[in-house]
Amino acid sequence: MSNHPSHPPHDTAVVQGLLAEASKLLQSGAVQQAFDAAAKAKSFRVPTINLDLIRGACLVNMGRFQDAVQSLREELCLFPNNQEAKRLLDYLEVEVIPYSRPSTINDPDFIQVLEIIRPYTMLSTERLHNLFNQARRLCLENIQGNFVECGVAGGGSSALLAYVIRRYSRSPRLLWSFDSFCGMPTPSAEDHHDGIAADDTGWGTGTCAAPLRSLEEVSRKLGISDLIRPVEGFFDSTLPAMRNWVGSIALLHMDADWHSSTKSILDNLYGQLADRAVIQVDDYGYWAGCRKACDDFFATRAVRPVLRQIDETGVWLEKPDQFPLNPILSPESVSGFRLCDITQFGVESQMSENERFQLYWLLASELTPSKQRREISFVEVGSYAGASLLQSYISLKSHGLPMRLCAVEPSGQAQFYQVLRELGPEVRHLKMFSDVAAPLIAEEYRREGRIADAIFIDGDHSYEGVKRDLELYYPLLAAGGLLIVHDYLPPLTGENRDYILFHHGNKEPGIRQACDEFFASAEADPIELPLLKPTDPTQTQSWLPIIPDVFSTVRAWRKR
Repeated sequence: MSNHPSHPPHDTAVVQGLLAEASKLLQSGAVQQAFDAAAKAKSFRVPTINLDLIRGACLVNMGRFQDAVQSLREELCLFPNNQEAKRLLDYLEVEVIPYSRPSTINDPDFIQVLEIIRPYTMLSTERLHNLFNQARRLCLENIQGNFVECGVAGGGSSALLAYVIRRYSRSPRLLWSFDSFCGMPTPSAEDHHDGIAADDTGWGTGTCAAPLRSLEEVSRKLGISDLIRPVEGFFDSTLPAMRNWVGSIALLHMDADWHSSTKSILDNLYGQLADRAVIQVDDYGYWAGCRKACDDFFATRAVRPVLRQIDETGVWLEKPDQFPLNPILSPESVSGFRLCDITQFGVESQMSENERFQLYWLLASELTPSKQRREISFVEVGSYAGASLLQSYISLKSHGLPMRLCAVEPSGQAQFYQVLRELGPEVRHLKMFSDVAAPLIAEEYRREGRIADAIFIDGDHSYEGVKRDLELYYPLLAAGGLLIVHDYLPPLTGENRDYILFHHGNKEPGIRQACDEFFASAEADPIELPLLKPTDPTQTQSWLPIIPDVFSTVRAWRKR
């Protein structure tokens, strides 16, 4: 059963009339006129059986066999039971331009998935393989962020990217798939190929159409439907509305063809590309408008991307600029963090780069251990996967003093226990809830004459839980010591409400309220924390939506 949207009866009647005209013209041998009538019918974006079959037959008569194959695939995406289209497609692929595996591609995993996605994509094998390769590399190198595809058509390349996520990603990430799912928008005067206007090429308004169910079908075949977030509509309306939901981006696949579409993608999404993110532009070498939009965009940013050729039309590039470093930071603090950043050791962290830097900066630069004790005591409440514990440990090591760390974590992920094994006897794990652990730590400190130099609270995020942890653990902190919290977020507003609630299971976290109330009367001073990269919007878990105007959720106070 078709799930095509309804269209005005007038448009449907006009399309049917144009289709009948095209059919008669083709039978009479007036191939170009038939093709023009079919192209005009496509511009109405009314899915009509046999329309792309007629286009394909015209293209065969013109000797444009590759284009004919794509047109017939479009017919079968829309009307999979069209046997006449299937017979013609089979003939072309077997007898005229049979597809064979390129001898230069020796990648069994890619070849296997290519067999499944090939009927659902118009991309060349070279462009598909480059997408596969770059996506796989980003996953293995753990470059943070989601994947985004703008221009989905039949869904084959979306399915390919989601397959790579499933098979290779070391961190959670999603694929966002943006498309009208009803064909291309109307091109502008900028959009031409070799001087021929886009609509006159036969690949203009309304072409490259496939219904959402085509993407859903190929996704089911690969078992990756849960990783894909399709967004239906034209880019100028969907991208501004959805860009915060998309989150940080590690890979951006642009198959948008037109100048305005390409510009809309870059204007809306480029600011969310992670450093070292990859962009693939499928039509840079074919459509003049696409090329101009890319060139103009990078010119305005005063950067020169290194474009790497894939085939005669496609290029890819690594993001040519990076989020600028905070100019107030000393080179020593930046280089010190680079040496201490746990991600260089392959440890997965839920904290963003800004947050990891602030934790490092606090413990390496702002902590003043007692000269009398000559030993650092640190308590972490809530360790989860152990990344912040390891970051704290490495940062504290910069003082060159003996350390005793205590991790209060009732369960913990597998990585947490690996971190504990690596750190050895300098870290004590209390496998219990924080309210049970607090009196034990207090008694140990009393008995040994110790007190905490720094306490990091990242456990129960409810108001009651944070309030309890502050009341129990703050008395264990030395004068001049640091109290650090994570996931401190601003009050809910109309602009940030949905994003904050999505991050926290549709409940407002209680960290801010509990901290504000507690430190309103506690003898402590807030510490102004510098950001490593003040314009990097990545927060905590990069695959989650961006919360507007939040660049870090770490807060700290110094006890008087």
